[in-house]
Amino acid sequence: MSEGRSLPVEFRKVRQMTNLQITHLRFDCIATTPIKLGGHYAGNNLRNALANVMRRATCPETNRRGDPTPEHAATCPACWLLAANLDPGTIVRAYALIPPIPPRYDLSPGDAFSFGLTLFGEGFRYLPYFVLAINEMGQSEGVGPGRREGLGRFDVVGMTAVDPLRGDAQPLLDPQKNLVHVPTIHVDWTAVTHISQLHLQQLPANNELTIHYFTPMRLEEKQRLYKVPDFSVFFRRALYRIDELNRQFAGEERRPPAQIARLHAAADHVRLVDSEVAWHELWSRSNRKRTKTPLSGLTGTAVYYSPDWTLLMPWLTLGQATQSGKSVVKGNGVYALDGGSWPLYWDWMQANSLLQ
Repeated sequence: MSEGRSLPVEFRKVRQMTNLQITHLRFDCIATTPIKLGGHYAGNNLRNALANVMRRATCPETNRRGDPTPEHAATCPACWLLAANLDPGTIVRAYALIPPIPPRYDLSPGDAFSFGLTLFGEGFRYLPYFVLAINEMGQSEGVGPGRREGLGRFDVVGMTAVDPLRGDAQPLLDPQKNLVHVPTIHVDWTAVTHISQLHLQQLPANNELTIHYFTPMRLEEKQRLYKVPDFSVFFRRALYRIDELNRQFAGEERRPPAQIARLHAAADHVRLVDSEVAWHELWSRSNRKRTKTPLSGLTGTAVYYSPDWTLLMPWLTLGQATQSGKSVVKGNGVYALDGGSWPLYWDWMQANSLLQ
């Protein structure tokens, strides 16, 4: 692998950028009552509490069972953001949750914890709804088992926008004035291409790439569930998610079929060299809909070999920001490329403080 290798000219001409704006937010909190976050259930517990607050506060059909109509979802912020698929096979949510990393289980009053929220494209305009809902979650809704009995409460003591690729952090919450500033830093294609080049340059001589799966990665293709970190399926899911987010929330055209085929072919040449992963059997239950949904997935580390990572690297880099696989909205699919000499993409979620 030679240093400074750039993307092939024909590839850069076909798709040299994305207009999708990606905004990462970190919420720093202090438990005011015991909280049962539940480890890998934390993302699901946080999402359920968030959905409850937003529906109650903004949706006139909050007690409805089943999915909203497209006409209702088009005018209701809560349903536009939170509703189940109205168009099967597509992604309709403009946000994703990042649960505490590493997983947190039971918290006592006074314990600090953090979780993240990512807004994609048009979802950014609903930032005020999220900020108000997350504060309400902590004050009156509660998170996790026992919330109806008064458990699961917390105070939001910090809110920070983060661009992990540039290493930038912007404090947004001014507790003294009870004021939240609008984020001005975002993940963009310029930073993605730059970091992609660094990844390519710092690959070891054997061309092996290590990927860390922090929250359950649920990989399905053609109704088959994969309990091993199959790279081809993982990459196809990541690319599909990126393209759907671009199409639905950034107004972009569909990726040309020839380019998809070329990227898939490159992914098919990647081989799993080694892995140390664990499978987590998890289920999400909805009392409102009287259904349950599998959240199961794998976590751990996998090492892959490719004869040439050039075509794949930009999308692997960007996919860290979008997450991959099933149930991303509930915190699944958080992964990071081993960065060599620089921090992992999600280190900002593991740091005790971002503003030291």
